[in-house]
Amino acid sequence: MSNVPIPAKRIQRLEVVLLLVLPLGMAILTLLISHFVLSSWWLELLSFLMPVMLVAVLVLLVVLAFHRSPWPLWIPSMLAFVVAVKPMRETYTTNRNAGSLQSDFTVMSFNAGLFNPYRPYTLEGDTVRYKAFYRHMREHVSPDILCIQEFYHSQRSDAEMAVDSILRLGGYHYFYTNPKFNKDYEGTIGVATFSKFPAVGSGKLEFGSSTTYSGHWIDLRIDDDTIRVVNFQLQSMSIRWSTMDPNNALRNVALNLRHIHDRLRWGYIMRNRELSIIEDFLRSCPHKVIVCADINALPYSDTYQRLKDLYANAFEEQGSGFGFTYHHAPWFIRIDNQFFDPELGIAFYRTRTDIRVSDHYPVEAGYVLPKRLGRE
Repeated sequence: MSNVPIPAKRIQRLEVVLLLVLPLGMAILTLLISHFVLSSWWLELLSFLMPVMLVAVLVLLVVLAFHRSPWPLWIPSMLAFVVAVKPMRETYTTNRNAGSLQSDFTVMSFNAGLFNPYRPYTLEGDTVRYKAFYRHMREHVSPDILCIQEFYHSQRSDAEMAVDSILRLGGYHYFYTNPKFNKDYEGTIGVATFSKFPAVGSGKLEFGSSTTYSGHWIDLRIDDDTIRVVNFQLQSMSIRWSTMDPNNALRNVALNLRHIHDRLRWGYIMRNRELSIIEDFLRSCPHKVIVCADINALPYSDTYQRLKDLYANAFEEQGSGFGFTYHHAPWFIRIDNQFFDPELGIAFYRTRTDIRVSDHYPVEAGYVLPKRLGRE
């Protein structure tokens, strides 16, 4: 069988699409998604494609290098690469200054998932998970400040009385919670903050009616400074796959996709409302702020960008690798974050993949007070 040559015009069209239209389209989308806060649901939905676009940009540059194209054809791909640098830093980073600073205090943020990674299917916590977390606290130095979302203090057994156990095992002297009693769970659910530093003020963040999505703030006296720690969780993305029609595979896929789309859209609307209230509160804070939150949104989202307009992100400043914080499907997302006042310094940041008592990994950072940095 003889080889049929591809017409030159078809090759030229392919080059135009691959080297001109595709990179320009990706550059425009990346600008709209990651560089601007346009409050668009469709851009939020497209942000899930950002990792694919980042890989595509790098592949295009490799193709150009081996294709030995004339330099004008490099311009669209180079433009796409320059625009992609920001979301690349939000996706992957390296620990550039490891060990250059010693922290004055450490902060851990942890979505405990009611101490049950299978909570979508059961109402109660899992005593085994509680005990695993307590064992970790016995064997390791506890962070100076521990912020927990989806905190669950049960009335069913001594092992699940989390407030008492964490205070004792972690060596904490102060704590603040604003939990709500849930009779189905036979316990209290909410957010909790534990501290080894004295608390000089605290209060609730009222932004939702759910027992799960809530927040609070606590002012802590650290050395001669007052640091306000804000702890909250925003409306979930709720990406879960289930069997809606066991007799028809295609219909089951269609129903799940529609359900996920509706849940994502509802989550986006609710997070926008919740964050508007939180932003107003943060702008009025009289002290330096550290935000510990499960924002339930990707690093390219409006939610993330709005918080980053206010504060620095701990992962971007001192993280390493991808920093994924969710270890159930879809696995490759970073939704748990710490944001901090730029007047503070950051000594380290790490995702605690060794703590597996929830469907989230805790994130931990060490901070440096401004006076040691000469910023006062």
